[in-house]
Amino acid sequence: MTDEAAPVVKRTLKERWAAHVAEYGKVAIYTYLTLSLSAIAAFSIAFGFGVAPSSASGVLGVIGAGWVAAKATMPLRILATLGLTPLIAALVKRHRARKPAPPDAAAE
Repeated sequence: MTDEAAPVVKRTLKERWAAHVAEYGKVAIYTYLTLSLSAIAAFSIAFGFGVAPSSASGVLGVIGAGWVAAKATMPLRILATLGLTPLIAALVKRHRARKPAPPDAAAE
């Protein structure tokens, strides 16, 4: 009898993201949105100070350039979300456990 290991199939980033959202729910989505908005804001601020595109003029042009640059970093943000969400979920769970239960109005 031969003992052959089953081939390991690596899941795509899209499959990993779907499983992550199914497991962590809103925490994963909020983490991703926070990272996305932070990236857009950071790129927009950098472009506003004249770091990169010279064609981005005006507020909307700077925000648009920030959005395009942030869109280019999407795979990195998804990977960061996959890594950070379990930590954030643990912090949220610990914070909720530490909060005292509200007094029961029916017990009075």
